[in-house]
Amino acid sequence: MIRLAPAAGAAAVLALALAACAPVTPGAQAAPSAAPARQCFLPQTVVNFRSDRDTTAYLRAGRGEVYQLQTGGCRGLTASRSLTVTSTSGGGGRLCVGETVGLHTAGPSLQDENNSVCAARILKRLTAEEVAALPDRLRP
Repeated sequence: MIRLAPAAGAAAVLALALAACAPVTPGAQAAPSAAPARQCFLPQTVVNFRSDRDTTAYLRAGRGEVYQLQTGGCRGLTASRSLTVTSTSGGGGRLCVGETVGLHTAGPSLQDENNSVCAARILKRLTAEEVAALPDRLRP
């Protein structure tokens, strides 16, 4: 363990403080000041969905944002007339990219008793260009 005399300790603290205030060299990259904002939506803001072969779902939620979800194979997803997204962690609230969620589907008719629940992972929020590139049948 290194021990500094009080004057040396104060000098070291002063040197660090001055270094923190030193100007940045022009053209130097500054470290990012904050982590990028998480991409999330509230489940009650889902207004539309489309699915592809029971393995991928596209949701329109929030302020018109489109999210891509991946399932391991959600039986009946393509034929569903409605979809509810819930948190699997029990926390409720916002659902974010990278999280696993529950998809509750309802069959094509009101009498259908084959309503199902399956797990899905929120892969990403699509950019406007990615949404425009989706086939019409998959664009929510």
